[in-house]
Amino acid sequence: MDTDYDGALEINGTAVTGYSLNELARIRNASIGFVFQFHYLLPDFTCLKNVMIPALKLGKLSYEEVEAKAMDRLKMLGVEEQAHKKAGKLSGGQQQRVAIARALINEPSIIMCDEPTGNLDSKNTQNVFDIFRQLTQQQGQTIIAVTHDEDFARKSDRIIEMADGEIKK
Repeated sequence: MDTDYDGALEINGTAVTGYSLNELARIRNASIGFVFQFHYLLPDFTCLKNVMIPALKLGKLSYEEVEAKAMDRLKMLGVEEQAHKKAGKLSGGQQQRVAIARALINEPSIIMCDEPTGNLDSKNTQNVFDIFRQLTQQQGQTIIAVTHDEDFARKSDRIIEMADGEIKK
């Protein structure tokens, strides 16, 4: 969240304009999950610890509750058997699914994705798409995804396509 803009910014009905950078970071951690094209996992930490970090930083749950929730997210993405392995030892697709689990740990209202399925095979791409669909339908989460995967985009609720600098709806 940039601080140099005109107007007001609200997240979940709360105005965040004028907050300090530290407070904005806390709000981002609680309200926005990020899935990057490159996973940005800590390679010497286990997958479980990587997923737990944002929730531990948020500090709303006990360590045990965070651990259980992280295991649930890993299971949701089909990588629970990798929980105690170091992230650097996994395949690219497995690392990306762990990164998605990390983005979901704090149950953010917004999930921003840059090529979230770029390193996944078609089966796991469909699995991630189904999870995102479930999150939007059952929990009201908003998914904003940038993708080159035409099938993923076609299945999405709304598509805005950038071509030669123009937005097409």
